[in-house]
Amino acid sequence: MNALNEALVTVHSRIAVAGVPNPSPDFSGPGVGALQAIANVVFAIVLILAIIGGLIAAGFIVVGHISSNGRVQKAGIIGLLSCVAGVAVAGSIAGLINWGQSLHVA
Repeated sequence: MNALNEALVTVHSRIAVAGVPNPSPDFSGPGVGALQAIANVVFAIVLILAIIGGLIAAGFIVVGHISSNGRVQKAGIIGLLSCVAGVAVAGSIAGLINWGQSLHVA
């Protein structure tokens, strides 16, 4: 019974170690500071535009629901999802810069 418990603990520890990645981004290198500053500005602009677009899309959802117009309501839902997707992509810009730097193309 003791050998079985040791085997289960060993297998469980290997699964736990292999299953949890530990990313450690490295933002050092020439020109990365400028790219990070540009990424911050782009993220701020996208976030502001996404909030405005999200409010407009939410208005379409409400108007479509009140007027029983499914087409307008569906357009509002698609617009709201597009705003959320845009913020997600803009939020990953820093990681994309780090990934691009790690490619060592030039």
